[in-house]
Amino acid sequence: MSEYLYRSGAQVVLAPGSGPGDPAWHETRLGGLGGSDIAAICGLDRWTSPLEIWHTKTGNPAPRRDDAALSEAGLMGHLLEPIVAQRFSDLTGLPVYPSPGTLRALDPEWALANLDRVTLEDGKYGVVELKTRSSYALAEWQEEPPTGPWLQVQHYLGVTGWSFGYIACLIGGQRTIVHRVERDDDTIAGIQAIGAEFWQQVQDRVPPPVTGSAACTDLLHRLHPEPTADMVVADAAEVEHLLRDRADALRAMAGPEAALAAAENRLKAIAGDAREVHVRGQLAYEWTPRRGQISWKNAAMAADPSLDPEPYRGAPSRILRVHLENL
Repeated sequence: MSEYLYRSGAQVVLAPGSGPGDPAWHETRLGGLGGSDIAAICGLDRWTSPLEIWHTKTGNPAPRRDDAALSEAGLMGHLLEPIVAQRFSDLTGLPVYPSPGTLRALDPEWALANLDRVTLEDGKYGVVELKTRSSYALAEWQEEPPTGPWLQVQHYLGVTGWSFGYIACLIGGQRTIVHRVERDDDTIAGIQAIGAEFWQQVQDRVPPPVTGSAACTDLLHRLHPEPTADMVVADAAEVEHLLRDRADALRAMAGPEAALAAAENRLKAIAGDAREVHVRGQLAYEWTPRRGQISWKNAAMAADPSLDPEPYRGAPSRILRVHLENL
């Protein structure tokens, strides 16, 4: 472990804690931001919102998801990690070494790195990040790694001072895709700026804004599963502003459909009892009759196909057929 630290080229220390079973390890994680935290606070984790990370780091974690499928996926990812590491080595010819433990940067002190593995290439150490994904994720991994894992590795390179890393992902339990990641100092500077702002929010106990992400929706449902009070008196200006935003959003969502229905209904009203509507000597549109559909699910007709179907036909209707499309 000291070998990795000595040759890292960055000011880092080995933080307390030997792993998930060690309380000191959990205490260390609460005292900073790791790679998966960075992806989440950047809004790139579909399951975890910035607000959830804030709740965790301030000592008020949300209840865990009651999702057996997700739990199984996490467990299998952990169990398959050694296999993915071996496949990385087989495909690249590079060695893989165990993680040195949780690394903490001396500047900024909130930056943590929990490396999955370490490799050595041309005498230089590099990060190895291991992932498992379902077969549905193949397309997003084929050409380059998704942004979330790529940012995670950039964060680790910022902590370690190393110049490169690899991401190896086992897709659908059948195909391993390996991507090399070069250090990007501009991205690392951006990550550290975002991380510093977020960590200050943690220190100040000021939550990040609630967003419209599915992850944030899920978090709120887990934080507040059942009402425990009859009423809350809220800030009138804030609530009224949000209600206006909601009404505007609903109108925007319904706008095209509502406009279409309004235009077609006015055209139908103009047609009235007539089948065709003419303008400037041309057929503009028809409001043509359409016979009602026959319900073949009727039990009587199913039992006796010789029955006359007409009594089972629905009410007649009319359909609008436009002829002058380009006005």
